Amino acid sequence: MHQAHRSRKLATVAASRGCRLLLLLGAVVLSGCQPIMMLGYLIGGPPMTEPDFHRKTKKESLSTKGKITLVYCYAPKELKWDNESVDYDLAKHVAYQLNNNKIKVVDPDRVYAWLDKNSRWNKPSEIGAAFKADYIVHIDLMDYSLFEANAQFLYRGRADCVVNVIKMDSDYKDGTVIYTHPIKSNFPINGPVDNNSMPFNEFKKRYLSFLSDQVGRLFYPTETGNDIPNGMLHQ
Repeated sequence: MHQAHRSRKLATVAASRGCRLLLLLGAVVLSGCQPIMMLGYLIGGPPMTEPDFHRKTKKESLSTKGKITLVYCYAPKELKWDNESVDYDLAKHVAYQLNNNKIKVVDPDRVYAWLDKNSRWNKPSEIGAAFKADYIVHIDLMDYSLFEANAQFLYRGRADCVVNVIKMDSDYKDGTVIYTHPIKSNFPINGPVDNNSMPFNEFKKRYLSFLSDQVGRLFYPTETGNDIPNGMLHQ
């Protein structure tokens, strides 16, 4: 008697789960999605995009256990006239993105404190040697602005940079460039916004978060397609 009751209960639970799955698949079909794709999403999670750095270098990964990455950004003097701390700000934001994605990073405060005290270095590998970093993410910032061209009353984050990765030798004395990737950035991606829509510092913070994520995505996996909403400005 007890066994029969238990069997009926299990059958009811199984039927209930089956109904829920059928309802879900029905909703997917009505919405125009592919049921197999949705089922794969439910079982394995959202599809992920492999980092460009992994694809291009075949075997390198900044997140390898025990490896340390240093982030350094260079900006020419003419860019810093209107954006005095842009090199430090971008390095700080990129380091934050990498650290949040399981990549061990040297604190940018330590890096830029070292730079303030050591002005005679000649190449980025000397900075890496000072901190015994395994990789240097070197961002060469060639253009940067927080305003639409010829329109100071419109916010539009714009940047042109080249991201290089230097792999340090085992003795940490020198390194070799193993990866190069150019980035052209615009934010918001759908056009400029009026500067009365938010304080300047708030827009600056949002753009640095967007730009640093563009850099970071080169090195860590991301959900396929979520770069578009990230490029929109949600007020």
